[in-house]
Amino acid sequence: MTTDADLHHAVSHHQAQRFPEAEQLYRAILLSEPEHPDANHNLGILTLQTREISEGLPFLKAAVASSPERAEYWAVYIEALVLAGQLDEAQRVHEQGLQQGLSLAPVSPLTAPDSIPADSIPAVTPQDEPGAGELSALADEFVATVETLSAKGLHDSAEALARQMTETFPDHAYGWVILVHAYLRRGDLAGALVPLEQATNLLPQDAELRRHLGAAEAMRDALALDERGDFREAGKLYQAVLGVYPEHPDANHKLGVIGIRILQPDAAIPYLERALGSDPNQLQYWANYIDALLQSGQLKAAWIALEMAQQRGLAGPAIEKLIGIMTVVSTQPTNKVARTELPQAPSPNPTQPEKSTDSAPKAARRGAVTAKLDQAQINALGALFNNGRVEEAIVSAREMTQDFPDQGFGWKVLVVALHRLGRYDEALEHLPSAQRIWPNDIDVLQIMASVLESKGRHAEAEVACRRLLELSPNRAEGFRILSIILQATGRLDEAEQTGRRAMELDPNSSYAPCTLGVTLMQQGRLLEGIAMFRRALEIDENFEMAYNNLVFCMTHSEESPPAEVFAESRRFAERFETPLKPNWPPHTNSRDPDRKLRIGFISGDFCRHAVASFLEPVLTHLSVDPNLSLHAYSNTYLYDSTSERLRELFGQWRTVVGVPDEQIAEMVRADGIDILVDLAGHTAHNRLLTLARKPAPVQATWIGYPGTTGLDAVDYFLADRHWVPSGQFSSQFTEKIAYLPAVAPFEADKLCPPVNGLPALRNGYITFGSFNRMDKLRRDVIALWARVLREVPNSRMVIGAMPRDGSLGELVEWFAEEGIVRERLDFHARSSVPVYLQTHHHVDFCLDSFPFSGLTTALHSLWMGVPTLTLPGQTVPGRSGLTAMSHVGLEAFVAHDPDDYVRRAAHLATDLQSLAALRANMRARCERSPMFRADVVADSVTRALRTMWRRWCEGLPAESFEVPEVAEEVSA
Repeated sequence: MTTDADLHHAVSHHQAQRFPEAEQLYRAILLSEPEHPDANHNLGILTLQTREISEGLPFLKAAVASSPERAEYWAVYIEALVLAGQLDEAQRVHEQGLQQGLSLAPVSPLTAPDSIPADSIPAVTPQDEPGAGELSALADEFVATVETLSAKGLHDSAEALARQMTETFPDHAYGWVILVHAYLRRGDLAGALVPLEQATNLLPQDAELRRHLGAAEAMRDALALDERGDFREAGKLYQAVLGVYPEHPDANHKLGVIGIRILQPDAAIPYLERALGSDPNQLQYWANYIDALLQSGQLKAAWIALEMAQQRGLAGPAIEKLIGIMTVVSTQPTNKVARTELPQAPSPNPTQPEKSTDSAPKAARRGAVTAKLDQAQINALGALFNNGRVEEAIVSAREMTQDFPDQGFGWKVLVVALHRLGRYDEALEHLPSAQRIWPNDIDVLQIMASVLESKGRHAEAEVACRRLLELSPNRAEGFRILSIILQATGRLDEAEQTGRRAMELDPNSSYAPCTLGVTLMQQGRLLEGIAMFRRALEIDENFEMAYNNLVFCMTHSEESPPAEVFAESRRFAERFETPLKPNWPPHTNSRDPDRKLRIGFISGDFCRHAVASFLEPVLTHLSVDPNLSLHAYSNTYLYDSTSERLRELFGQWRTVVGVPDEQIAEMVRADGIDILVDLAGHTAHNRLLTLARKPAPVQATWIGYPGTTGLDAVDYFLADRHWVPSGQFSSQFTEKIAYLPAVAPFEADKLCPPVNGLPALRNGYITFGSFNRMDKLRRDVIALWARVLREVPNSRMVIGAMPRDGSLGELVEWFAEEGIVRERLDFHARSSVPVYLQTHHHVDFCLDSFPFSGLTTALHSLWMGVPTLTLPGQTVPGRSGLTAMSHVGLEAFVAHDPDDYVRRAAHLATDLQSLAALRANMRARCERSPMFRADVVADSVTRALRTMWRRWCEGLPAESFEVPEVAEEVSA
């Protein structure tokens, strides 16, 4: 049934021409059933459609061999041979088919590639089609994913998925509506017309859709009338468009052009100004605007407008022609054309009419005033920012934008200053105004790229960044930001190249080597990454981010002993915490051990993130505890649907993105927080320097980072005895350990597929798997896995979470050096959660990485019935796999050393019946563990917080303690 479901999904993708998704599923089927006829035939068809003919021949041949009775398989295989130029072989196969009693068309050497159309793919037969409930669930999955992408600002991805939805579910209105919004967001009424028609047919009662459709149809008809020269009727329809979209640039521009054509330039000018306001980078808009000014006799304003156009980099024959005309006109008297019937464009703000009676247009008039009168104000504003008086610069910049909204300098200083203070949401609000006026300003483009990247809008950020580099090819910061964008989108090879270019252009920048270090770490090149972080600290010894990245990277490296990692964490504290200790304030919190506690959580991961997936189930219980008051301090740059859900669970939510650490500490003190819990450690967007100021009497760290903060200000580390054994790891922590029954609860994804049968029973061979990040796949890890593959004959390995750009680093070469050929390896790029989980259907058991093993991945695998063979390391991060396996009683999957790892893998691979039984009962086993029970963990967290608080109330120092699991009452 699993294979049938996979085939249904593959065919759906294939018929919708989503070839990469279809290919991935076909290959997954063939991994478990190499002779599957439909998967072979369809994959062969797909390769023909993508013009990879030779690659498709083996699949088509395998399909014929598996189902020789199916004439369509023979026909496609023969045509493919012809396309590949193998006429003799095609003739031989044709004769062989005839001998089988099949009716086959004669072999024709004129067969063209297009003769293998998409409809050669077998349709899903009626008895195999998924039921209405399954189709509805799949449609709901489309909707949920599109909404998630939209909430993250990933509009390009949301649009692409909506387009797929319209192909898969053409009668479902949601996909068409999303496409409508995408086109309208771009102002593309022509493109919106078809999806508007479809959406309106499906939702005939939706008045808003009908209104949009009427505007799109009016624009279409207006363009046709305009083309025929029927300007007055066209003008009426353009007015109808403006009735729906008053700022639509093309409609305003077209009305302005009509005004020029019928000799009504004064009436044309407001429309052209509005067109330029919406899209100031259109050469034709400027040319017609200047033409209208000339016709209306406003020569001075025309010269100012020309200068403004040229400042935006606009040039060309039309501009040159206008300069010639204006030079002639300057020496001759002008005849002003009277305004007649053409209606005026409405004022942008009807309640605040222009006070000046100057006849020059608004944009040109303000350009002239600024040039003559405001230079001193511009200089003063620039001085404020350049002298570090950023808050004052923001106030002055806001005033300038209010007085001169069409002057670019005020907007530029405003967005740059807001960005400097980390107030990205405010900067993003004003960036369109700055970019509209100064579309080619390098600083504005740089801020736009940076802010959009922080919001996860990578496609838009990349456009801005590449435009920046076109204008300033040697801008080091442009290359660094582009490298971050490429990192985020999985193009690690290109990210490395751009990162190195940034370092070449600015060798004194501490940010450039820090960014490159992250790329190298993601590629699994840990020692090179560590070297880059150290280089950043050589340039700037107070660079907090580089310290965090250095410690985090060292925890992944076998070459970094635990004592060295701990020492580096303490050096972080010496650098940043020690100077603050003399200023630690006395805490005046009431020392009542039993009163209601104010608990603060501070994190940069209150969004769709692994930390949130562990935290949310606990918060669901803590939020209804009458003895607790929950407060969030969110340093989260990406606000999404998960953020919305989490926010509902807190009594108070404070966004602290861009707020200085001292101010956050003051917030915590003012809020009377009793216990402040850090959820980041030395990971991205942490606020350890807030905790270093000791704003709360008790402070703890939990979930976000598997190691010490190194700070004396943090009193406790929440863990369990599997993860941090008592005594054995105490020397690696400045914190005392609060032992819970389980470190955090795991909840399965709602789109999780069911557990299937053991693949080896039908394959006849074992398939190992790994879904750990690439930065955990080191050379020695691959060497040990290769030993396992050599020890288990005919075994294969599935390796997931690869970069989306298809790069595999040195993995293939490393395996080859260990004697493992590429054909035994199946690599999968990072994908959606359902696809990632479904890949477990083809894995018998996983092989863990070391010294940084996987926790979330191991728990996901357990829920899919797939255990993980793990080799614990000498640090806490190296015990994640052990923790997961121990919680479900699978100590047999915990090795003692590399040789034991190989022995256990080989032994487990021989006992297929035990693996099959374990797989079938795995979810029941998980449900009995506290690691999969949020109520148990939440109860233990509550009791741990109360123990911490009582010790403080009694004046006792922090000390390690254990919170035992409360036994369930058994009814008589």
